[in-house]
Amino acid sequence: MARLVPAGAPSAPARAPFVLLVVLLLGSGLLALLLLNAAVNQGSFELRELEKRAGELADEEQALQQELDSFSAPDALAERAGELGMVPGGNPAFILPDGTVRGVPEPAPAAPGGEEAP
Repeated sequence: MARLVPAGAPSAPARAPFVLLVVLLLGSGLLALLLLNAAVNQGSFELRELEKRAGELADEEQALQQELDSFSAPDALAERAGELGMVPGGNPAFILPDGTVRGVPEPAPAAPGGEEAP
């Protein structure tokens, strides 16, 4: 039997657009979450590589510092000075601000090659 509906009566709202909107929002939220997760993972890999590189550079710095320390050790400096013809000085003499000399000035000993030091 046919049912009669008055002409001005509201009909039931369509559910399809609402369901489509909810599905679209959920899908875009999941996609955004996936992209965010991928970006965080990429950052984690870069951080691990940078930490590894920082460790390598710290080791290299330590090795260079040890090499520098070996060159600046007193015995190494004395040896290199001798190779350059330098001789150790005697006791120093000082000129005080009033013009007096404290200590006895002496010339440096002769260089190993027989030359007199200036």
